[in-house]
Amino acid sequence: MASTAVAASIALVAAGCSKGDVGGGSSSAGGSSSPGGTIASGGGGTVSSSGGGGGTGGKGVANVVWWNMWSGATVAITKQMVSEFNATHPKIHVTQLNVPSADGDAKLLSAVAAGDPPDVFTEWNPTIGEYAQTGAIESLSPYLTGKYKGFEKWMYPVVLQGGVYKGQLYGASMSMGTLALYYNKSLMKAAGIASPPKTLGQLYADQAKEWKISGGRVSQIGFYPLTSPMYEYMSYFGVKAYNHGRYDLASNPKALAMAKWLATYDKYPYSGVSAMDSAYGSVGGGSEDPFDMGKAGFWLSGAWEGVENIPPDNPSLKGHFGVEPFPPVPGGATSPSSYVWGNYNVIPKGAKNPRAAFTFISWLTGYDNVSTIAKLLPKGGWIPAGPAPAAAPAYKSWLASNSYVKPLVDEMAGKDSQQVALTPAESEYETAVTQATQFMATKKMTPEQALAYIDKQANAALHKK
Repeated sequence: MASTAVAASIALVAAGCSKGDVGGGSSSAGGSSSPGGTIASGGGGTVSSSGGGGGTGGKGVANVVWWNMWSGATVAITKQMVSEFNATHPKIHVTQLNVPSADGDAKLLSAVAAGDPPDVFTEWNPTIGEYAQTGAIESLSPYLTGKYKGFEKWMYPVVLQGGVYKGQLYGASMSMGTLALYYNKSLMKAAGIASPPKTLGQLYADQAKEWKISGGRVSQIGFYPLTSPMYEYMSYFGVKAYNHGRYDLASNPKALAMAKWLATYDKYPYSGVSAMDSAYGSVGGGSEDPFDMGKAGFWLSGAWEGVENIPPDNPSLKGHFGVEPFPPVPGGATSPSSYVWGNYNVIPKGAKNPRAAFTFISWLTGYDNVSTIAKLLPKGGWIPAGPAPAAAPAYKSWLASNSYVKPLVDEMAGKDSQQVALTPAESEYETAVTQATQFMATKKMTPEQALAYIDKQANAALHKK
């Protein structure tokens, strides 16, 4: 029987804030087809990790059930991954099942509580710290022996940061996401802007020339950072939100400088930008946004913007956009950096074949599978978890053909790149950050009040854990 802490966690997921998966198509809100099967949405009961899918191996074969929350085109990629793995690992058979993202975590915790979890779960929501704390997932550290002894050092340091809790490895990412500044060459030319901005001041001055607002209606954006949570900008300013066991932004001069910079954009109508963003986001499966539709001059986004969104949504934009690292901030990051997050694979408590599950997890990272993963990652516009796949011929060839992705990959090695700190209250922290950013955008809070609000909400949640 699962612990009461694990059972209590089920109710907390609904209140969490999701970063979302790293590109690779959309996540499913209502079920999806997969090579192994689909776990239906809704209901509220538990589901069997072993039911519904794809056949099993023979005698002496460890069966590994993999739950993930992808749908659409990404399923074809993960299906190919499973096929490649099964073909090269005769003693392990992986079956993939797709869980609707709207309640994927709730279903996982229900399965853990029922004693019938999957062997592997792909997590992109801010819950790994909480799950590690409550015992809902198992440490991967016991498997870091023999040929896996160098597994942690093989990853980019910022990737390892997102999987370690209290000195133990709990998650290993199969693909990562970073952010950089996209710019529309045609809108720049029309506004008389000769080159991409190299400073924050230049970005502000340039983007101001590109706005089109009439009667309160926004039809074109220059640059607007206030519809994104402010943690996306913390690496640029050198801000660490979690220090010495608590969240502490209000007393951090760099955090205040960041918040005040964000507040300089509150002269633009949040409601108008949000309405425009929502209008585009509601069509095309959510892939359209003001930038890929040619209605924003500058846009902070990831590799998927150019790889997945622009080609189908607005092919005419191909060749007419570029990507640069975000302009350096005085006193902030000293090298190209980014907020980073990823698709982390974990082993749920009670998994039937955890050792075989770890073999599959390490394979998905590319640890002992560099050449195959280097060929598969570009299909999803994905960034590798370690430098070895990024340096592989297949991946380098893809970068050469899509040079705008290179700045996004280079940021993975940046010493100032960072993930949101892995804590039991990460979900509540991210929710507070999102709310505080919106309060600033709508002038309901000053920068000082917003930072204090985040600290209060996140630390209160932390003390309850």
